[in-house]
Amino acid sequence: MRHAFRLFPWMLTVLLALCWLSLAAEEITDPAQPEQPPELLDEAEFDVDDGDEVVDAEVEPDPDPLRDSLADYIDGVVLSLKRDHALGALTVSIVRDDGLWLARGYGLADIAEGRPVDPEQTLFRIGSVSKTFTWTAVKMLAERGQIDLDADLNDYLPQFQVKSAFREPVTMRQIMHHRGGFEDTLQLFAVADDDPRSLAELLEVHQPKRVFPPGARTSYSNWASALAALVVENVSGQNYGDFLQSELLDPLGMEFTTWLPPALMDSDTRARLATGYKRSQGALDIQGFMQIGAYWPAGGMASTATDMARWMRFHLNGGELDGVRLMDADTHARMWTRAYDDRPSAADVAHGFQDRIYHGLRVYGHGGGTAAFLTDMVMVPELSLGVFISQNSTHTASPFLHFSNLVIDRVAGLEPPPFALEHDEEGAEALEEFAGTYLGNRRVFSTFSALFGALGAASVTPLSANSLTVSAGGEVSHYQRLDGDIFQSAEGARITFLRAESGKVEALADGWGVHTAEKLGWFGNPNTLFSVLGLAIMLAVTHLLGFGRRLGRNVFSSFSARIAGAAAWLGVLSVLALVIAVVILATAMAEFDLSTMPEQYPHWAMSLVHYCGWAVVAAGGIMLLAHWPAWSGSGWGLVKRLHFGLFTLTLIFASVLLWHWRVIGAPVV
Repeated sequence: MRHAFRLFPWMLTVLLALCWLSLAAEEITDPAQPEQPPELLDEAEFDVDDGDEVVDAEVEPDPDPLRDSLADYIDGVVLSLKRDHALGALTVSIVRDDGLWLARGYGLADIAEGRPVDPEQTLFRIGSVSKTFTWTAVKMLAERGQIDLDADLNDYLPQFQVKSAFREPVTMRQIMHHRGGFEDTLQLFAVADDDPRSLAELLEVHQPKRVFPPGARTSYSNWASALAALVVENVSGQNYGDFLQSELLDPLGMEFTTWLPPALMDSDTRARLATGYKRSQGALDIQGFMQIGAYWPAGGMASTATDMARWMRFHLNGGELDGVRLMDADTHARMWTRAYDDRPSAADVAHGFQDRIYHGLRVYGHGGGTAAFLTDMVMVPELSLGVFISQNSTHTASPFLHFSNLVIDRVAGLEPPPFALEHDEEGAEALEEFAGTYLGNRRVFSTFSALFGALGAASVTPLSANSLTVSAGGEVSHYQRLDGDIFQSAEGARITFLRAESGKVEALADGWGVHTAEKLGWFGNPNTLFSVLGLAIMLAVTHLLGFGRRLGRNVFSSFSARIAGAAAWLGVLSVLALVIAVVILATAMAEFDLSTMPEQYPHWAMSLVHYCGWAVVAAGGIMLLAHWPAWSGSGWGLVKRLHFGLFTLTLIFASVLLWHWRVIGAPVV
């Protein structure tokens, strides 16, 4: 793949920029509020540590030595992360044994104002962690008998219907496990916060295509998650926000949690929201907020560290907090139980919650990412532990990726050993069935944006009879075989390979539980696309070099030669036009900002690439028709005729691949 990229660097640039669009939808997901009990909270006290503002929510004293050492440890970890990665601010809360062990804010929520992060009041946007509220609401209504998780979702949708496919309906349980079979859609992130359309209207107009049979594959879906919120509205008879406030936030004392976008917040709430930042010229610059309008149930909530501590305690207690029970313990236990058993010892989803095994411990939670914030929330029932962290920038994901595991290690007394790299070519043959290229299923399949998924591929390479590497996104991760089709990294992340009924390896499930990737054949491999386009460029360039070499010579050209030559020039011009179009798109996307996507998407340069793709198709067809004069009466030498034939076949095959990747023959969205 790297060699193909070198042949096609300008396409790599634009696809990297646009692929980030689909990943930022998360979920990176991808890859997201309650106040503390009076007995645990008091006035915030401010401690200054080497110039970094640290705001600590007061909690009752506890002689537990682990608690005392954990606070010092977390201070060291967070301040190190903050300085090493130039972070503006972080907010953290830790709960254990149904108590608030720690709630702290680090850094400045607003640098210009000098406003420190207050863990009790400073709001951070939690992205897709918002979905855990939706799934909890669904389970509450299911417990009341108002929602049948295994019924056709269309039974709860009077406004519109989920389109028929695979002769099977989609159920709530399936979308709670991200197994509804929907393709991804970027249109969700192109909805402005002041868009007047209702959630039902947006869901109908943006309904994605169903590309997998329900239940067959895990593929994270923001659209389906928002659909669940609409079902809550329809069943409860309340606006989802009203249901959320009256049935969850108010009973749990989550005073400061909100779903209002920054532009619609009142002045007091807006003053408590952390400012988003991005790295620019070695400093921090203002980062605009992501907009998703009525899709906010999928990722638009904001909360505080202490509010999220209450949310974690509620779930760790099996649906109860401070004597307020909103869900039966049995119902909650079923919520944290997987509905599918195709990878019981690896990461998956349990009714909306990410469910992974970390060094033998079962961990539930969710991550969330927006244009300006990254958030992680995990709960470990075996340790009665909950960890929440959020940062107000996305230029590094290090806290998001590592902080929770570090806390779990500290509390559980884990010291995972490093892996020694193994090299055994003969032994590696034992893992050869896993080798190949895998393409993520969380992508667009049916529109122009399908092209962006070409950079979502991962390469699996066996190293020995016991280990392999996964290369994706420019990084290489080492995994050792744990058991059968399950492999684990030194950091404790488990991946598993999925098999068809025939026993053949056909997919890969990631360590987060919410994504799978399909094993590719040669035709669907992005390398094939890049290689063919690279060959087309090379043939266009060699045609130009040949023309330059002949320029000035008095060479007789027959009528047939002129026809074939004109066709060849059309091929050259179509390839150059496609190159220029992609360069324009790359330039336009170089300063891409997710917060302005409602005004940018779809960008006009996408249409330009689309039409230039059609030009390649037309040129290939004309060159095919010109083969008769080229071979019968042009007087060309064998090498030139072979070059013409190879150029023609390359453009025709490129046309097929452009169709496959939806550059042509599909809506430009």
